[in-house]
Amino acid sequence: MTLHLAELDRLDIIELKPLNRYKLRVAKTFRWRPHGPVMNFFREEVAGDFFSGGFDGEAELLSLVHGRLSQAKARELVERLQRLAHDFARQHLLDQKLPEAEKRQYTLVMGMRSWLFEHFKHLQRAGRG
Repeated sequence: MTLHLAELDRLDIIELKPLNRYKLRVAKTFRWRPHGPVMNFFREEVAGDFFSGGFDGEAELLSLVHGRLSQAKARELVERLQRLAHDFARQHLLDQKLPEAEKRQYTLVMGMRSWLFEHFKHLQRAGRG
C-alpha cells in the first residue's frame, strides 16, 4: 500500500504525510475521462460493490428517474447536478472540523446520460431514439 501512496504522491494526486496519512490534491468533484482508467476501474471494481447495498440506511437514497428532455433542459439539469456535487464537497470540507464520532462516510454517485435499458429497447416505438 505504501508504494501506491508514494506513486500517487509523486503524481501530485495526494500529499503523503507521516504514518501513511495523506491529503488529496485534486478536487473532490474532478471529472473522470470517459472510458479512461479511473472510469474503467469504477465500472469493473467499484460499481457492483456500491450498488449492492440496500440504500435503506439513515440518510441513504437510490433513485432512478427516466424522462424525455430537450438538449437545453438536459444541459441545465447537468449544471445543477454539478452544483450539487460541489455542495457535497464543500460540506465535506466544512465538516472536517467536527469530531470523528459525529461523522459517517458517505459516497454520492450521480450520472445522467441519454440511455434506454437494453432489455426495454425492443419495446420502444419506431421513430423514437
